[in-house]
Amino acid sequence: MIKIARIAVIAALSFSFASCETADTVKDLLNTSLTDEEIVEGLKSALAVGTDTSTEQLGAEDGYYADLAVKLLLPTEVQNSIETFKSKEINIGPVKVTGQNLYDGYSNPILGINIPGLKSKEDELIKGINRAAESAASTAGPIFIEAITDITIEDGYNILFGGDETAATTYLKTKTQATLFNNFEPKIDAALQSVKVGNSSVVDEYEDFIAQYNAVLNTNVGVGTVGSLMGINAIATTDLSAYSTEKGLDGLFLKISEEEADIRNNPLARVNAILQKVFGQLD
Repeated sequence: MIKIARIAVIAALSFSFASCETADTVKDLLNTSLTDEEIVEGLKSALAVGTDTSTEQLGAEDGYYADLAVKLLLPTEVQNSIETFKSKEINIGPVKVTGQNLYDGYSNPILGINIPGLKSKEDELIKGINRAAESAASTAGPIFIEAITDITIEDGYNILFGGDETAATTYLKTKTQATLFNNFEPKIDAALQSVKVGNSSVVDEYEDFIAQYNAVLNTNVGVGTVGSLMGINAIATTDLSAYSTEKGLDGLFLKISEEEADIRNNPLARVNAILQKVFGQLD
């Protein structure tokens, strides 16, 4: 009940005062002994604890791959083209064939058509991309901790008491995402080059997969190519490093936000004195 009342106070005041006036008035009305410095320290500590837990979780094998909330799939343009391909239907001689049939692998000896299946290759490639993300995540801790240490948190009272369970994580993402991307991408790029899919790196396997997919689209089935009959153009390889970095960071921010929410709501998740003092005010 007290927590709900505090949230109502913040919501009402946010419409009535400038930010500095809001913070001072909130401090008075909540009758909290917390200093601005303690609130900022508590918020940073929550983000640091969340980072430690999240990088350990996602940096483990299957950290990304087995978690549907953060699992990396193929780049959006590629995924969209493949889904469209699977939904199409064409005639090969007297036989009606779906894109899904072709994607799984199709052979017509009479017409001399042999299309190797791509489904298993896609599965292995996706696993490789996620393994690279997991490898990079295990090294992401210091990058995030540096960003958390350097960030200047403004209006800490609203972030702490404003009723948004992931407000600190959202603030961190807004203020540091560009820097984190630039610092994290080299880790992702190195992982994509070193993690193997069969005997190839993830990057080489990705380029080979796109080449094979385009070869299917360019396969002549007698009255035209598969792609022309389906109305689908060949696709180019996109920047797998940039894509994987963006999605990898999204996954890390999601897990950090979950840890922040846990710290706010679960006293047992407050693993040090400053977390207990600051977030205990929310109870």
